[in-house]
Amino acid sequence: MKTRRFFPILLVLAGCLPPPKAPPVSVTPPPPPPPPAFERVAPEAWPVLADDLAADSLARAAEKSLAYLKGSEDKFWQVGPVQVGTRLLAETLEDLVAARRASPDAAALTARLKEGFELWRVRGSTGGGGAFYSSYYQPTLPASRKKTDEYRFPLYKRPPDLVEVDLSSFDPKYKGERLYGRVDKSGAFVPYFSRRDVDVRGELGGKDLELVWLKDSFDRLDIHIQGSGLLKFPDGSTAMARFAGTNGRPYQSVGLAVIGSGAMTREQLNAATLKQYLADHPEGEAWLVSRNPRYTFFELVDLPADGEPNGTIGQSLTAGRSIAVDPAALPLGAACWVFVSLPQADAEGRLLTRAPVGRLMLAQDTGGAIKGPGRVDLYMGHGDEASAMAHRVWDSGELYVLLKKAPARTR
Repeated sequence: MKTRRFFPILLVLAGCLPPPKAPPVSVTPPPPPPPPAFERVAPEAWPVLADDLAADSLARAAEKSLAYLKGSEDKFWQVGPVQVGTRLLAETLEDLVAARRASPDAAALTARLKEGFELWRVRGSTGGGGAFYSSYYQPTLPASRKKTDEYRFPLYKRPPDLVEVDLSSFDPKYKGERLYGRVDKSGAFVPYFSRRDVDVRGELGGKDLELVWLKDSFDRLDIHIQGSGLLKFPDGSTAMARFAGTNGRPYQSVGLAVIGSGAMTREQLNAATLKQYLADHPEGEAWLVSRNPRYTFFELVDLPADGEPNGTIGQSLTAGRSIAVDPAALPLGAACWVFVSLPQADAEGRLLTRAPVGRLMLAQDTGGAIKGPGRVDLYMGHGDEASAMAHRVWDSGELYVLLKKAPARTR
């Protein structure tokens, strides 16, 4: 048939045709880079730098930061695009205290600081690019050196089998990063025991690691979160349970777990309501507190003269002046100005009001949940007033870093 004669010709022609065009590939452009963590504030854009506390408290806090900086190695710290030396951080503190003492009001303080300082706004992860604030305090807790029917909840010493590994010793890119764990019976390095392992399964029991015993399981949870506490013993003596390390597990908020369960709102949550909730639901307490796998270990020390715990700088904190920051983002010893809404309470812990506050504060401590340049934890002190305020701070605000003006060659 004639049709068959065309088949070879069609096949040849088909072989000469260009291949069909591939459909266009959809390429998703990379996301824009995040904004810089620090942005310099032009003099005409400065906020009014009010300071609502007495100049003397700033001077006392600055003395402690200066002691830390003068005892530190001379090195550079990164603040945005600027490398800042230890010496400049110290000179900033000295000049800041002098400016605060010489300024009768916020307008005078702002004008004086503009003359001698640069102001850097810290950009955090909030929607507006500002900072996010929480707060902590030092609880005062009844305790016993022996276990009794009344005192049943132990605080533990740092276990000798807790291994801390400096990852930078393996690769410099891991500078500042550490790994925590233990060597199990097979010789493998594994994560250290979690809160559930310790408090529910009793993995540390019978190893002579009990430091003291507390009356209440909530007190134990609270001191783990705060990092230290004042202890009062039945014989009238006192001591401080000081932070001695953690198991290295990630921190998760038990309070946020309660909110996530729908049991209460963020506005309803505070220390009293959380304690009552745990008391009302004993069957779920172990599960709930285990939502936070991080476990804190302590050591007993004599009560400091001012009753306040030491921060990461190795000096006692100053209520209302000390803040905890992420040292990977902001150098310890840095002078800061904060603007955030804070609760006000009386000496008995009764809430009075809530108002925006501007204050000069100093980076003197760190915290397991404090990560990133815009994350800040305010230290409120100890006592009922501090407790009432600390448990009610969870707010967005602004954070600025002050640096003494200096030629680039001296930084």
